[in-house]
Amino acid sequence: MNKFLSFCKKVGNKFLDLVFPLNTKCIFCNNEIVDFDKKPYCDECEKYAFNKGAKCIKCDTRIKEGNKICDHCKSHKRYFEKCFCPLNYEKAVRSSILSFKDSNARYLAKSYAKIIFDYIKDENLHFDIITFVPSHKTSIKRRGYNPAKLLADEIALLFDKPRLETLLKITHTKAQKNLSYSERAKNLENSMMVTNAKLIKGKTILLVDDVVTTCATSNQCAKLLKNFADKIYVTAIARNHLKPEKQS
Repeated sequence: MNKFLSFCKKVGNKFLDLVFPLNTKCIFCNNEIVDFDKKPYCDECEKYAFNKGAKCIKCDTRIKEGNKICDHCKSHKRYFEKCFCPLNYEKAVRSSILSFKDSNARYLAKSYAKIIFDYIKDENLHFDIITFVPSHKTSIKRRGYNPAKLLADEIALLFDKPRLETLLKITHTKAQKNLSYSERAKNLENSMMVTNAKLIKGKTILLVDDVVTTCATSNQCAKLLKNFADKIYVTAIARNHLKPEKQS
């Protein structure tokens, strides 16, 4: 049934694309581009947008050439196997993601999902279920949606995997962006619970978020899921890179 519904949604999306074509502007800077279907971003944005070079094998943040793991991941236990973030959270990419998260730019989910899909499809990554970082009902009411859920839906279509809601945000926590790692972790304590525990028992899960900074949120989600699941991988649209070492 899941595969049938997935097929129907794919057909429906193709029809909508023909009747109401996506715009032909760069999803980051909004400049005109030649072939949106080939790549939905312009050549100028491509020069800085992608997360390339030496990166931590655990959290995908930039590190010095020759290193394998960042000091942050050495200092904090990670409950996920690896995090995959194709873009850098800066300049026009940052503005684009903020529009997706807070200005109802839901249409961007499809392009972001394709970028994530292309980034990890050759990683020989095997997972059974796709899930997402939950939002509290207060945040969903304010926005009208959960960006991570929209993204997970599109990624599930591309990978042809079931998307399952496995976590529920039961406490409305304060914003994480101005908190240190330890403050973020404490802020999230007892704020979420696992749902559908039986369905994830022994499974490998791909957990979807929008932006990753310290990994506190995705790590807390992975910690809860690991009580039932076997392995957790994390992916997000972009990496807000950690500042040089010893940052909490």
